[in-house]
Amino acid sequence: MADLLVLDREGEMKWRVLVELAGEAGVIELREVSVGECTTAACSPETLGLTITEGQKTLAGLQQHLVQAQTEEYCLNRRHCQHCGAQRPLKDIRPRRLTSLFGVVQIRAPRFSPCRCGVASRRTITPVAEIMPDRCTPEYERTLAKMGALLPYRRARSLLEEFFPLGDPPEVETIRQRTLHVGASLEREAVAPPTSAPPTEASSIELAIDGGHVKAVRSYQARSFEVLLAQASNDNGRQTVFSSMPAEADRQVQQLRGVLHDLGATADTPVTILSDGADGPRALGEAATVGPTEHVLDWFHLAMRIQHVYSGHQELAGYQAGRAQGRRPPGR
Repeated sequence: MADLLVLDREGEMKWRVLVELAGEAGVIELREVSVGECTTAACSPETLGLTITEGQKTLAGLQQHLVQAQTEEYCLNRRHCQHCGAQRPLKDIRPRRLTSLFGVVQIRAPRFSPCRCGVASRRTITPVAEIMPDRCTPEYERTLAKMGALLPYRRARSLLEEFFPLGDPPEVETIRQRTLHVGASLEREAVAPPTSAPPTEASSIELAIDGGHVKAVRSYQARSFEVLLAQASNDNGRQTVFSSMPAEADRQVQQLRGVLHDLGATADTPVTILSDGADGPRALGEAATVGPTEHVLDWFHLAMRIQHVYSGHQELAGYQAGRAQGRRPPGR
């Protein structure tokens, strides 16, 4: 990308941003991305450099030319038959939209009929659909999901629209659906069985797991729900946090097993489970572990149980001291 600065006679600076594209054939094209101008006499801190609007316009223009060049090059390569090398007949050309963080790009999507040799493929192909299956970039979908998970959907849309040249901002329902779609994809990846051994086998793993109940708002929900939270760490100091809702997650054992696998758990790796002794968290930790396990009551819950004994002892001691002095302790 090249910047051309020109200072005219009236003291105005004009700039132009060009992008240089070179394909496999070696043909170089220069395409104009954006232009602008400013008055040097009225230069101030607010007019230095690009504004957010000018930056968004530049990024959107660059994305438009880059996506068009990439799709044209890909379609040109896919048109050649893999068997005989001849060009497939052009069936038609349809418009297609690609939604990205840097604007909505309009491109031409050709469809090619089967080659006359009839060997490589006997169906109509759409090369653009092969590289744009969801009609949006994965980065766009991940960013929407991340912002939708951290902020209210309407607030997430406002922030994205302010800093990115989105073009047509997504609807609130679109952000919600894409957030759920990415979450479902992550769940499928988490429960997928490991296809290879862990990168580094751990000597030992500690798994601290506990559960709790979140009270529901009476005007919104009719019940509370249980949440399980676990923190796993290996002997190398690597830590991973895992959370799950037993009422919604039906494969949480496989998900937690995947977390332990990434930490280096094998059939010979001992796992120490720290919990409050309840059956739910303890059973989940033991079911997700493929190696030997050892259950230990964590210090917090152990201290709580000792605190109950200590409180009872203090109350009993005060009661006995009151009786020795000939008075009845309060509340007795």
